[in-house]
Amino acid sequence: MKDTEVKDNTKEEEPTKEAPEEPASSSSDEDEYDDIDDDDEPMDEGDEPTTCLFCTETSASIAIAIDHLDARHKVNLSQLQRKFQMDQYSFIKLINYIRANKISADQLLSAEQAQWQDEKYLRPGEYEPWLCYDYEVLKTDSAPDQPSVPELQQRIAEQSQLLQQANEDMERMRNDFKALLQKVHGDEESKGSNKSVPRNNACLDNEYFKSYSHFGIHHEMLSDKVRTSTYRASLLQNEAVVRGKTVLDVGCGTGILSIFASKAGAARVVGIDNSDIVYTAMDIIRKNKVENVELIKGRLEDTDLPEAKYDIIISEWMGYFLLYESMLDSIIYARENHLNPNGIILPSRCTLSLLGYGNDTLYAEQVEFWSNVYEVDMSDLRKRSIEEPLMEVVDAEFMLTDPEQIANFDIMTVDLNYPNFTHQFNLKVTKPGRLSAFVGYFDTLFELPSAVMFSTSPTATPTHWKQTVFFIDKPQIVKEGDVISGKITSRRHKEDVRALSVDIEVFGKKHKYMVV
Repeated sequence: MKDTEVKDNTKEEEPTKEAPEEPASSSSDEDEYDDIDDDDEPMDEGDEPTTCLFCTETSASIAIAIDHLDARHKVNLSQLQRKFQMDQYSFIKLINYIRANKISADQLLSAEQAQWQDEKYLRPGEYEPWLCYDYEVLKTDSAPDQPSVPELQQRIAEQSQLLQQANEDMERMRNDFKALLQKVHGDEESKGSNKSVPRNNACLDNEYFKSYSHFGIHHEMLSDKVRTSTYRASLLQNEAVVRGKTVLDVGCGTGILSIFASKAGAARVVGIDNSDIVYTAMDIIRKNKVENVELIKGRLEDTDLPEAKYDIIISEWMGYFLLYESMLDSIIYARENHLNPNGIILPSRCTLSLLGYGNDTLYAEQVEFWSNVYEVDMSDLRKRSIEEPLMEVVDAEFMLTDPEQIANFDIMTVDLNYPNFTHQFNLKVTKPGRLSAFVGYFDTLFELPSAVMFSTSPTATPTHWKQTVFFIDKPQIVKEGDVISGKITSRRHKEDVRALSVDIEVFGKKHKYMVV
């Protein structure tokens, strides 16, 4: 190092010795040294042409290249710095990692962990301005206290994922604890208990509640005039029953029943729903200035309510074939844990009925269709078309028998075994025809001083519940006056507690169905 310095100094002195005649002046010396400094001064790293990390575009300076990354590829180095807690060395590793592996901008943006931490990415490679840039200045270019919208969305997504995982872990812990209790106290005591609401696995339940977050399903329900007007009448025509009372609206959805209860004179209304639609419902409540209604997001069985007990529990819990969705489980839980003595539940009773049906056109469209689909034999799907009942508004003209009630549920006394029942039916044929199906429907009763009810029978005004059509494999010719005897059995589905397994034994054959 010293030899080099002596040699350099000698070179600088030689021109002075060869030209002594030139007048010496301080100003000329300074100019000379200024010229030397200007010539030897390295180019500012910010002025070097810089090639983009993700495309072939070359920018006039690294500052322009950084702006290009943000505008063209949506890669913001400040955000990366905060997301991965990066220092100068981390950025050098990142640059070499991108170059070595030809990483795209999308791949980098989707990364949840820094894949460039390996020390091999610190090894020097081909020089480029990216490797010499002072990334510490990024800290002063942005305000860490004010994260960007994408960062906030990322954080929310991460927290939601953690929360979902925690819920699933808690669900497993509950199931393990329940199994432990059964082992300690015996299966018999566990079976005799009526306070444990059957639980779906977390994935199925998440999908169930998520389905009620969509606008369409609420439009369908609210535009069902039979449903909505009957609930309104049950409250507004019985103001003497509602006035001054506390009301719990289970599965409140858009909050319409809570608003009806408030209009009927309720002192306080609490609505609860585990789907995201409840947030919109809160806005609806505020916009309509309904001050005595409070809505809560959560699953009833896992949520602490503002008040422990209520005078009235109201809910629109009915599903296809009345029992599908098993939301009645939550009503039973509410009754056992949140209903005041002498309180009431609306609706108060539901009945389920069955009748014989024969519409050749419908049978051809839904079952025989599979025998020839554009000249392709798809008869293997015929069985599936029978096993999955059709939800359809059927024409009362093709009813071949009188209906028969197969189940009657008093909501004040029904227990969690309600989906499991068997009924021997004897259906009297009222008109001759080719019986190809059995049709199920339900009636809903509000047993109040001013009683109201609605029916989903084929003879009543259609509702969004329609009717449930159970096709049979081999249609049968029936004559007026015949009696069709058989047995229908309903069971809660083993894997999906919200679904039903239904068997109909008739005409010497057992037909199996799954209401989903």
